Amino acid sequence: MEALVFNTLENADFPFLLDIKLIKDHIYVSLSYKEKDSDNCTYFLITYAKINTEFLNFNEFYKSNKCMVNTLGGRLIDYNHFNVEGLLVSMGASDKEKQLAQDDKSPYGKMLFFDLNTKKYIIFSKGHRNPQGLIHSDGFIISTEHGPYGGDEINKILFKKNYGFPVASLGEPYKFAKKKDTDREEFQFKKIHKKYNFMEPIFSFSQGIGISEIAKIPKQYSKYWINNFFISSLNGRSLYRVNFDDNFNKLNYKEKIYIGERIRDIIYVTSKNIFVLALEETGSLGILSSPQSVN
Repeated sequence: MEALVFNTLENADFPFLLDIKLIKDHIYVSLSYKEKDSDNCTYFLITYAKINTEFLNFNEFYKSNKCMVNTLGGRLIDYNHFNVEGLLVSMGASDKEKQLAQDDKSPYGKMLFFDLNTKKYIIFSKGHRNPQGLIHSDGFIISTEHGPYGGDEINKILFKKNYGFPVASLGEPYKFAKKKDTDREEFQFKKIHKKYNFMEPIFSFSQGIGISEIAKIPKQYSKYWINNFFISSLNGRSLYRVNFDDNFNKLNYKEKIYIGERIRDIIYVTSKNIFVLALEETGSLGILSSPQSVN
């Protein structure tokens, strides 16, 4: 592969590449996009190109119309919604922009479903802070989401449901942790989601692990870990092996597997029967071999 060309973005700067997804004969890339005349803010951008082993000619699929201090989320999965082939996309909203998560006129703090043919989107769910992981498995959509201080969440994503942020969270703003008990104000976030008609998380980490991606562990990887998932973390520098009940309403168990480095992403490589970890601190890739292949 010789080059990546963005036809309409000659004057662009890309602070962060967020995710990549292959769908049939096209590659889709989500990016944090900064125009050269914009200061301290970025747009959310999805580009796409027809797969070609010599030259990728990228064009704009979607670009947000608001320049944000933080461009968060960006996970992409292919998804069929009411017989429409599309792309499910996560977009976050935090800090000064957190109120957008409840604003139906804004795409931020939402899961968006894009029709691949028309490129138009609908709001699939809302009330999200920073969804880092997204997977469609066994007929369910599961997301892993950065909370504020504490409150990292695992959520079952349902159409037209509200997940509460910034009204409800089991975490609190970071400034809350820096104060003594005698100086702390009342909780800023509501602690019971369903009381306010919000979806409760499947699970919330009381001490934030810096949750990132989620990946299902296939049967060929380990016959002992059928219907298990890996969840990667940044602050925890660990993988978490988890198992859900049949309807993804609760965790049956979780096991912490210490890796020793911030794990930004995880992906399963079928042909090699391995998981590849994106290790952030050293900028390297880690290989997690199948336990069945280790003597």
